[in-house]
Amino acid sequence: MTIEKFTGGKGLPPLSDQAVLNFLRQSPDFFLRHPSALSDLSLPHESGQAVSLIERQIDILRERNVTMRRRMNELLQAARSNDEIFAKTRSLNLALLEVNSWPELNEVLATHVLVDFEADFVCAHLCEAELALALDHIQHHNEHMPLQHLHSNTSALCTTLRREELTQMFPLSDHEDSGSAAILNLSLLNGSGALCIGSRDPGRFAKDMDTLFVTYIADIVAKVMNRLAASSSNPTTAPSRGLSGFY
Repeated sequence: MTIEKFTGGKGLPPLSDQAVLNFLRQSPDFFLRHPSALSDLSLPHESGQAVSLIERQIDILRERNVTMRRRMNELLQAARSNDEIFAKTRSLNLALLEVNSWPELNEVLATHVLVDFEADFVCAHLCEAELALALDHIQHHNEHMPLQHLHSNTSALCTTLRREELTQMFPLSDHEDSGSAAILNLSLLNGSGALCIGSRDPGRFAKDMDTLFVTYIADIVAKVMNRLAASSSNPTTAPSRGLSGFY
C-alpha cells in the first residue's frame, strides 16, 4: 500500500495526522522496509526533568548511525583510491618488464612515475655501484646523500625536505621552496641506491603516509637495475634518450 491512497495524489493539501496514522496502521511493515526513516524521528517523552532512557538510547543510536555512515564513506573513498593506485602500479610493472637498457628505464620512470602518479620529481641515486650513469632520472655518484635519511632498518621514508635538500636529491629541477619526498631503499647486488619521488607540496609525502605501493615499486625497479647491471658491463654505451623536457 502506498501513501498516495490517503492523499489522492500530488498537488493536494498536506496530510493530516489521521491520514498518516491510518496509513501506518494499514502498513505495519513500513519501517521495516524503510529503516532509515527511524533515524530522522524525534520521540520525546514526558518524564519531568528526568531524561528519558528511551529517548537517550535513540539519540545514541542515531549518533552511531551517523558515525558508521561517515566511516563507510571513508572506506569507499579509500577503496577507490587504492584501485586507482593498483591500476597505475600494474601499468608501471608491465612497462618495467619491457625495459632492456638504462635509457629505457629512465624513460619509464619519467612517463609512469612523473605522469601517472602525478609526482613533480623522480630520481634514482646509485651509490658506489660499478656504473657511470648520467641520465635525467638516474644519477650515479659516490655519496650516500639520499640514503642518509634512511635508518639501517628502514626501507622507506616519507619526509619534508628543505630547499637545499631538494636540490641535492633532484639536481636537474628548479626548487624555489621546501617540499616532500618518498625515499626508498634499492636492494642492489652491487653498491647501494635509493629511489626518490618528490613533490613541491610539503604535505604530499607525510611521515604517516602508507608506503606499501611505493616500496613495491622500488623493489621492482631494483630487480630491473640488477638485471641491467648484470647484462651490460658498460651501460652508458646505449643511446641516451634523456627526458629533460619533463622539467
